[in-house]
Amino acid sequence: MKPLALVIDHDAGTRKLLDVLLTRFGYEVDRVALSADALTLLARIDYDFILSDDVQVAKWISTNRSDALSRMMILSSTTESHLERLRAEWAEVRIIRKPFELADVIDASSAAAASRTPRIASAVEEFCRRSVTSGAKSGLILRRAGERMELVTAFGYEPGMIEAFFPLSVNEPYPICVSVRQGRPVWLASLAATSDYPLLAAVWQKNESRALAALPLLREGAVIGAAGWTFREPQRFTDADQRTWLAIADFGAGIAEGGNSAQPATQAGA
Repeated sequence: MKPLALVIDHDAGTRKLLDVLLTRFGYEVDRVALSADALTLLARIDYDFILSDDVQVAKWISTNRSDALSRMMILSSTTESHLERLRAEWAEVRIIRKPFELADVIDASSAAAASRTPRIASAVEEFCRRSVTSGAKSGLILRRAGERMELVTAFGYEPGMIEAFFPLSVNEPYPICVSVRQGRPVWLASLAATSDYPLLAAVWQKNESRALAALPLLREGAVIGAAGWTFREPQRFTDADQRTWLAIADFGAGIAEGGNSAQPATQAGA
């Protein structure tokens, strides 16, 4: 399995450049614009190389996963004096001022890959990766057990925010329960004017959610669970968008069945 890199940069052009460069040198690359998304990923996934333009990510890693500092590179446009202070604080981190030389990135990524054993991905990690890099702020997978829904995995929520809802009756008036009962996707392009789910309004507000998608997980025509996501901004949910989320739900069906392989599943009837 290829080594895995995380690229965090506010500039879309820089993200694309670094993606192309690292891919060329053997990496699989996840790229995000927001540090919040990066932290969601880092909380679950042990990346082989981390390249960031935001020192807040380094501060989080220093506190929560200090062993990863030696696999991190910071590219920043701040002053050289500030970078010198950062170098003194994090001697393990390669810190370069923008504009940067591609050779510096190549050297750092090569050293990081050489120091790591081959990565073994889990299905829940892959679900989180695919969801966040496709634009989700938070997400979850539920497994159906008779008339109840059990939480299998979730990401992007504050601790304790959603656990109290489970086990959840399939008859509850929530979008994810509607998707299970009716066996169809629920696409809420904007939550600003949605009054159909008043019991969830407080959760959406606290989680700063602006849109939602809930999809049934199917096996041989039977609903075995559901996957749901929230988004920071209203969504259009175009045909292409819907295909993306249906494909991720297809993958999530294997997790709902209890599998931990990172291989995709086939969702009959999606």
